[in-house]
Amino acid sequence: MPRLKGFPGLIIKPEWVEKVTTGSYDSYTPEQRQVIISENTFSFLNVTRSFEDLPAEKHNDVEELLNDCKKAMDHLYKADVYQAFDEPSLFIYRIDIPYKGNIHSQTGIVGLVPVVDSESVQILKHEKVRPERSDLMSRHLVTVGASSSPISLTYKNDEQLDKAINNCTLNKPILITEDSEMKQTIWRVDGKTAKELSELVNDKTLYITDGHHRMAAAEEALKKSTSHYEYLESTLAVLFPDDEMLVLPFHRRVGDIEGRSSNELLKAISSVCEIEKSDDFSPERVGEVGLYLGGQSYRMILPKSNEKNLVDQLDVARLQKHILSPIFGVVNPGTHKLIDYVPGPLGVNVVKDRCDKDSWVGFIMHPLNVKNLMDVAEAGELMPPKSSYLMPKPRSGVFVRNMNREKNIQ
Repeated sequence: MPRLKGFPGLIIKPEWVEKVTTGSYDSYTPEQRQVIISENTFSFLNVTRSFEDLPAEKHNDVEELLNDCKKAMDHLYKADVYQAFDEPSLFIYRIDIPYKGNIHSQTGIVGLVPVVDSESVQILKHEKVRPERSDLMSRHLVTVGASSSPISLTYKNDEQLDKAINNCTLNKPILITEDSEMKQTIWRVDGKTAKELSELVNDKTLYITDGHHRMAAAEEALKKSTSHYEYLESTLAVLFPDDEMLVLPFHRRVGDIEGRSSNELLKAISSVCEIEKSDDFSPERVGEVGLYLGGQSYRMILPKSNEKNLVDQLDVARLQKHILSPIFGVVNPGTHKLIDYVPGPLGVNVVKDRCDKDSWVGFIMHPLNVKNLMDVAEAGELMPPKSSYLMPKPRSGVFVRNMNREKNIQ
């Protein structure tokens, strides 16, 4: 099986972009999602809703949740919001966003990649997944019969592939859409050109940068499948070159189950870290973490790691080992009830505002880089949950892979 192949894609029509497409699911609070869902039946958040978007009395009703997601997807099909391409195609997807006073641009290839590794196909992972989440996403994939948010992959860039992608962008795009946050441009690639592009990817090792749970869900769906086996062998993905990847941190907020005072917590943290007060608590270098405690900002230096594993030397692991686990009792950061993750793009002020409201403790992280992710994946190691936030994220609802339609066409 090739590393990358085309599919008969559905691409949002320009006039429906604003009404349908959304940011990533975790970029909204449950309250924000609820407002959007209640006010706009066409929002793709209706398709991707989860348990926390349901009334409390229905939090365990998996079947109703998934059926509602399917109805929301069918609602979009009936409204004819997508332009359909019957010929299996690849798509060039360029995203431009404002970043630190400049424009950051990423250009990737959207297509299907294999779900299961083989001798000829290698897709490396670097992050642990929560089984309960991937299980729900697996059931969602099978019930809805479609996927929209592509798994984000990276590869070591080379001049030949870069030139081939740029040549594809010389044609007329099938979609250009822009708002204050993002400009999206899509080109369709089919026939001989798509085959040549796919062949240039065949010698590449691919690294998951965002979407570990989506990949785990695809693997689970394939494992449990009794029908449509062939169409579950692959999953929707976008491949970006490593030299264009922008990696931001996930900041942490932690509640203290013991209810200790700010002074008591500061004393406990100071016993393992160097700490100083600072008006600007955004970390400037690896090993430095910002601390927001009791309305006061600090900078602290994490203890060095003597471990040989790459993961254990990362800030997220050092923070977990020396502070979150022994001081706050966060043994499992993926399931602990008193930990909250704030995506880097939301900014440190969101961390401060939330901590001011609930008196939790905020930890501002320094970002990793894409080489960290690739090195950990190559070493066969796994990072703690929410170790990195890849940006920009493809908008949900822009691309749709409808597996039933794919089956009928082919």
